[in-house]
Amino acid sequence: MWVLALDTTSRDGSVALIRDDAVVIARPGDAGVSHAERIPADLRAILADAGLSLGAVDVFAVATGPGGFTGLRIGLAAIQGVALALDRPTAGVPSLDALAWDVLECMPDASEAGAWMDASRGEVFAAAFTRPAATTPPDWPLTPLVPATAASPAATLSEWHTLVPAGMTIAAACQPAAADAGRAAGYVMAPAAVHLAAVVGRLGWRLHQLGRTGPPSSLAPEYVRRPDVEIERDRKRAAGLAG
Repeated sequence: MWVLALDTTSRDGSVALIRDDAVVIARPGDAGVSHAERIPADLRAILADAGLSLGAVDVFAVATGPGGFTGLRIGLAAIQGVALALDRPTAGVPSLDALAWDVLECMPDASEAGAWMDASRGEVFAAAFTRPAATTPPDWPLTPLVPATAASPAATLSEWHTLVPAGMTIAAACQPAAADAGRAAGYVMAPAAVHLAAVVGRLGWRLHQLGRTGPPSSLAPEYVRRPDVEIERDRKRAAGLAG
């Protein structure tokens, strides 16, 4: 079974092609080109390199966020479009869950793992999870220990202080200063998966095996915080009322 996976949660993002549970090809995007411009070419290129047509794909998987608002919308719309045209099922995989799952797969003795992603504005998207059962690779989905938030590293660590055990490994896809703050608080800040799309594709395959894929319309972004455009709109509205 072939799974084509896309990640647009960061500026570079990635694309991957999975056959059953094996990563066949995974590559990053070009951060110098917008997602809207490069996604069609990236999808065509990875399929051509594998000698496949788009119609050979059985499931389309996509990272549902959190991440950049515009990137998420474009990525989900692209996967919805091709899946709808081909009448294929889709799998939406939360970004933080995927990063933590990748840590747990690499550390079979670990019972908890977390993930931090850069959220701009000096903030991180963060979440922590527990392994549902003593299996390798970990069962899916993971069990939330601390739900996804968007806050400064200091505020995140303050919330985690009594909830998340020190020494837990965190997949760090964040700025060095944020990783340093987590390390200083006693967490192990490990490099995050190089190609998130590869993890998303493998989890998409698992979701399909569990009968949990769905139609393109079932995909929904997980923003965690409000989009910048809404925040700016409300700021201007409040300023106008105050004036």
